[in-house]
Amino acid sequence: MNRQDPETDPFLRCDSENTLEQATQSSDPSSSSFDRAGLGCLLVQHLSSAWGDRTAEFALYLYLIIYFKDTLLPSSVLGFSMTMTGILFSSWAGSLVDKYHKLNFVRVCIVVQKLSALLAYTSFVIMLSFDSPNRSNPFQPPHRRFIEGGTTFLTPIFVLLVMSSCVLHLSNTSISIAVERDWATCISQGPDSSAKLSRINTYLRQINLFCKLCAPLFISFLTVSLDNEKEDVHDIVSVRVLAVITLLSLFFELYWIGVVYKRFPELEAAQKQKEREIEIEMEGVGRRGQPSTSNNDEIPVEPPISSASHSRATSYLENLLSIPEWKELVHLPIFFSSLSISLLYLTVLSFDGIMVGYLKTISYSDDFIAEMRGLCVITGLIGTALALPLEKRLGSVRAGNWSIWSMVFTLIPVIVSFYVFSPRDSTIGTPSGPALGIIGAILLFGGMALSRIGLWCFDLIQTKQLQTALNTHPRRNTLTALQYTMQSIADLAKFTLTMILWQPSQFRWAAMVSFASVSTGAMVYMVYVKKERGHVAHFPIRMEWIKKIL
Repeated sequence: MNRQDPETDPFLRCDSENTLEQATQSSDPSSSSFDRAGLGCLLVQHLSSAWGDRTAEFALYLYLIIYFKDTLLPSSVLGFSMTMTGILFSSWAGSLVDKYHKLNFVRVCIVVQKLSALLAYTSFVIMLSFDSPNRSNPFQPPHRRFIEGGTTFLTPIFVLLVMSSCVLHLSNTSISIAVERDWATCISQGPDSSAKLSRINTYLRQINLFCKLCAPLFISFLTVSLDNEKEDVHDIVSVRVLAVITLLSLFFELYWIGVVYKRFPELEAAQKQKEREIEIEMEGVGRRGQPSTSNNDEIPVEPPISSASHSRATSYLENLLSIPEWKELVHLPIFFSSLSISLLYLTVLSFDGIMVGYLKTISYSDDFIAEMRGLCVITGLIGTALALPLEKRLGSVRAGNWSIWSMVFTLIPVIVSFYVFSPRDSTIGTPSGPALGIIGAILLFGGMALSRIGLWCFDLIQTKQLQTALNTHPRRNTLTALQYTMQSIADLAKFTLTMILWQPSQFRWAAMVSFASVSTGAMVYMVYVKKERGHVAHFPIRMEWIKKIL
């Protein structure tokens, strides 16, 4: 798509006549505030992108549950494959953000994102148009469900669905790195950059949470209003509606991302600076590659062919696994902050597909689960609102410490509910009513809701810490992507854990492992606090010996 002319398109006009002058005049105090129209354009763009992401994220698992009623294995395979894609290619996606033009790269990712979503929805249309026999009673014991056989899922259409979902997940990761991390950092440059970065991170995270709350409700409305099921054949109109919305958002986002890019001259200035650095680096490589002009006539001895090929293979493997980047990140103090938030992803104590599946097996209704999910999203929004005031009062490092430990303490009632009130037998449940009881439900859902405050507060604070630490790094997006890789590894461990502990009676063990992982993340963050501040907490003079230990 060609760029629009700023003179003919009112959305592309900046408040100053010369956009480049606006980018260079960062010392002007008036530039410390955002261009409100530009910020609004960025938020509209992010709302459209996040809505498509959250919609597809919920729809993929929902339609799989509709089609494969006799097993959760297809959902686990899908989640495992998408997570593995994030592990293998997140670093590569971050390197592309550093390498290619900011606007062109995001536009390519938008096209890939929408086309892969369309392909996934098309796969569902084909799958749901045919019979899927042998669906069992959801309250039947697990051993009978697998002995009697179930729906075959390793079909070409399912493989196509998994592949398109993996591409969708990778494109979402690329857009997140490019826009939420790289663009946000560039836009916030200048006077009062710290406050501006906190502000824009808060807005973007609140939009994510809003979409996480409303997108499932929208899909549920579509399925209830439009879809019909006759015996084993589904008339799924909602999938077609989602496909049409995805196609329309493709053209909108391709245009609107150009609007955002033009509204913020800082992005173009950063792009030109990056191009100049690449030119200087290429000139240096060219000079180093020229033959030597010295009078030394000695011919260098070439290494044996076998050792040279072995060296090339080793170098290729190291580059494929991003070994140099990992070594660099591990030696940075921010690594412990990145590792701590990554450990929070190894948890079943959130309203993802695994927790929802467990709650349904112990007879909680869809309406109640949706209400509790909405409550957790609301408390998460409260956490994002508290992040900036807490950071101003305590500082970024201490605010993160308070946030992550508050999450640990509020999850203790959740663990109590699993070990005191959850069912211990191997049956899935009965339609008679929820198995936890009133007190167990209060501990479970109340603790999870309160923990979202600390979680999303810490998420915002840690995001800013990473952006600030890598702000001047020439490969900041490559290193940023390594945090996404660590988070995907923790996600993969979660899926592996739940595939091992697949019975509802074993879910409490998965919950305990999750709590241990969150607690370990909090302790790892204390290492980061120690490195940044020299001590973990303030102590009275009489307790200075504790300070020396910590």
